[in-house]
Amino acid sequence: MSTVNSGGVEIDYEILNPDSPRTPVFFISGLNGARGSWPLQAEPFSKERPVVLHDHRGTGKSAKPSGVYTIEKMAGDVIAIMDDAGIDTAHMVGSSTGGAIIQVLAIDYPDRVRSATICSSWPRSDHFFRRQFSMRKKVLLNMGWEDYTKISALALISPEYFNEHFEEIREKENFNIENAPPAFVMAERIDCIMAHDQLERLGKITAPTLVAVARDDACTPPYYSDQLVEKIPGAKLKVFESGGHFVYMAYPDEFNAVIRNFIEENDS
Repeated sequence: MSTVNSGGVEIDYEILNPDSPRTPVFFISGLNGARGSWPLQAEPFSKERPVVLHDHRGTGKSAKPSGVYTIEKMAGDVIAIMDDAGIDTAHMVGSSTGGAIIQVLAIDYPDRVRSATICSSWPRSDHFFRRQFSMRKKVLLNMGWEDYTKISALALISPEYFNEHFEEIREKENFNIENAPPAFVMAERIDCIMAHDQLERLGKITAPTLVAVARDDACTPPYYSDQLVEKIPGAKLKVFESGGHFVYMAYPDEFNAVIRNFIEENDS
């Protein structure tokens, strides 16, 4: 594991299979921000190429100051990691907030993005998005991490997966509650995703782009992905029939196969 200073904030990251000569792939987490979101992708992909994982500012082992949270700054954190590790260009795969970060990366740092996979994300916060996350923020600040975690799961996990993996979900919830950052940090992170708006800049993206979403995603419904595909030149759309917001956890084999094929197509 390594640490890099990005705009005064220490960002913790790691590279799996760093000696592979192939183009690395970043897996960029959602609002939770912790690198541990990707075990079902990190292990198989690291057999093929370097895999870069990091804790967002405000999460995991990275620093957790106040007043430093924007999607643009989190995109800058990825560039700081690349510079620190000597990575010129990489494939970017991000879920939700990770997908928002990739939008900024592909627009503002086009030479650093070999391909962009934007999963379960959104291009501009609208009334639905702001209502959802303002209420989650209110629960967090007024009721605490346990209630926030449990109520958030209802929008993030498909009912089928929730019922079939309930004990596993409870274990993950307990871990996340025990290792949660200060509530004010998550509140500021929520504010920054509600401020996200790249809709009118998406036409600047030149990297090959795959937009992926599950049909039953209640957190970032498929119409957001339709907006992304409409605005990003040449973007491809993959709609998974189910899996909810965490489709990469619910159906990792199918998800990984789609992502792997897209990366391989754009690896030259």
